[in-house]
Amino acid sequence: MEQRRSDRKAVTLSAVLACSRFGLIRGEITDLASSGVYFRAETSIVPIGAAVSVTFQPGSEICDTCLTIKGRVAHQSLHGFGIEFGELDDECREALARLLPGLPSVPRRAPPVLRAV
Repeated sequence: MEQRRSDRKAVTLSAVLACSRFGLIRGEITDLASSGVYFRAETSIVPIGAAVSVTFQPGSEICDTCLTIKGRVAHQSLHGFGIEFGELDDECREALARLLPGLPSVPRRAPPVLRAV
């Protein structure tokens, strides 16, 4: 069951995840919301609950500089991490407010179908 506070938007943004225990991990943001991101990477070694920061450039039309947003790993998969943002500073909040409306929504997944055998 999804517990997100905001709609996810489909993106493809190169990003770097920083974790004090595991260092820097390169990957990409594949969905973005005002409350978090899904960070796709070739590793999922960062544990759930770990404090991380994600740095990315949302595009020069949105922001001239890279954004760095702090958060925590909320869930893992074989291909990356779901990261829930902490408190956003004004620059990040404003950049996301400009970026998100122009992006396509990620379709909601249908609940799994249970079948009797």
